[in-house]
This record gives sequence, structure tokens and C-alpha cells, in this order.
Amino acid sequence: MQTILTSYYFDTRNPEEATAYKELAARLLKTNGECFETWGGKGSHYNAAWRDGVPVTLETKPLFNNQWNSDAGRVFDWAQDYPINFDKRIKRGHYLDITPEMQAARDRTVTCGYCGHQEPDAAAASFCPKCIGSEYLEEKDLPLTRLQPVSSKAKREPLTDGEAAVLVPLWREAQGMGKYAREGAALSKRRQSIAQLIPKAEAKAAADIEAARTETAAYTWLMDAGYRDIENVIYYTHTGRFSFGWCKPLDAADYSALLDILGAEFPFDYDIKRS
Repeated sequence: MQTILTSYYFDTRNPEEATAYKELAARLLKTNGECFETWGGKGSHYNAAWRDGVPVTLETKPLFNNQWNSDAGRVFDWAQDYPINFDKRIKRGHYLDITPEMQAARDRTVTCGYCGHQEPDAAAASFCPKCIGSEYLEEKDLPLTRLQPVSSKAKREPLTDGEAAVLVPLWREAQGMGKYAREGAALSKRRQSIAQLIPKAEAKAAADIEAARTETAAYTWLMDAGYRDIENVIYYTHTGRFSFGWCKPLDAADYSALLDILGAEFPFDYDIKRS
């Protein structure tokens, strides 16, 4: 779905620009609806490249009542920067040409006021078929599941007696089925977790034994080579590296003496912390 995206910039200290902005705002209020005005920082609604109007392709899933996902990013029917970091007399933002195709898409697509699920056909159902079994949906929330066109800004009406007579029993049944399904899923997940206890313990034990072998070999090598400050060496299993001076950084003399011992023969990766 395509339309035209246009940016505007008016300095209303200039009488001609003030008049032009007033005329544009009056027109957009009728064709595009209420302006979405937010702080204009790095995410400014104004883009100089759109000043002359540019073609833009809109995505139709999902739909919103005042904005669109597009190949130009998130764009609005009409959006304007709220003046926090610039003069409030500057009016800048963007708007879309609202085409009959755009309006028709919003009119025929209905959405749930509780979970946001959308159906492409306004005549498909009266209430949302997706969230009636939600563990968080309470009976008082059932009016929110009424499907309304995306274009509608009206408040969802309470259930009629006839609607309640049908929907409440369905909700109770779905809640019960949902509860059983959730409990079954939780039990299955718990069984899987329990089944992994021994394999995880075995894997951890194998890793601990391998780390112990590495530490044993390294510390034995160092002591055989004449290094005595073993307490100032630590092995980090998450990096597989030894750290000399981890507790007390080495001064120049100790650093030089350590290098003489390690030479090029110490068979493990290591780092040295110096003072």
C-alpha cells in the first residue's frame, strides 16, 4: 500500500508561515485526525528529505489507528515535535496523504482491545477468539475482547445480557481448559528439568575435574620452576586463563622475576596484573 509522506517546517514568528501552518493544521485535523505530538529529539518527526513529499510503502500487518510501519520507518497520519529543546513557535513534523485504500484497510480490520489480536474481516466475529482462555483475563475484562475496527476510537460497550449469556459460559470453559493446559505445560517443563539434573551434574563434574587437572599441572609446574607466590595466582575457569597478581599486582622486580620463570615454556594462557 503506497501513499505520500510529507514533512513541514514553519516559523510562526513569520506571519505568512503562521497562516500557512494554521491552514495546514485545520486541513489535517479534518483528514488525518488528531496530531500526535511528542518531544523532538533524536527521534524527530521532521525530516528535511520529506519536505517536497516522497512515496512511501506502508505495511498492513499490524494496523494502527494513527500510525503505520513503512519502508521509511514508523510514520504517523500526523505527527509533530513538541518544543522542549527548540523555540515553541517552530512547528515541524510530518503527515501522510490518507488514501481511500488506507481508510478501507482500517475499517475492515478489527482488533481486540485486550490482547491486540487483529482479524482481517470485520464480519468474521464479534469477540476475540484468541485470548478468552488467557490466565489473566478476568470476567470484568470481557468487554475489552469486543472486536472493533482499527479505525474506531469509540469506547468498547459493556456486554449486553444476551452477549453475557453466551460469552461468560464460554469464558469459564476456556479458563478451565486453559488452566489444565497451563498446568500440563508446567508439569512437562518440570519433568524435563528433572530429567536434566543428572546430565547437568555429570557435565559440571567433568568440567570441574578438567579445571582441577589444569590447576594441578600449572601450580606444580610453577613450584617446580621455583615460583613461590602461588596464592597470588588464580585460574579463571570461564576464560581458561591464569591471572598472576590478581590479589596483589606485581611491581617491576616481581614482574621481571616472573617473566624469567615463565619464559616461553609455561604451557597455559595467562595474564599479569602490574602495579
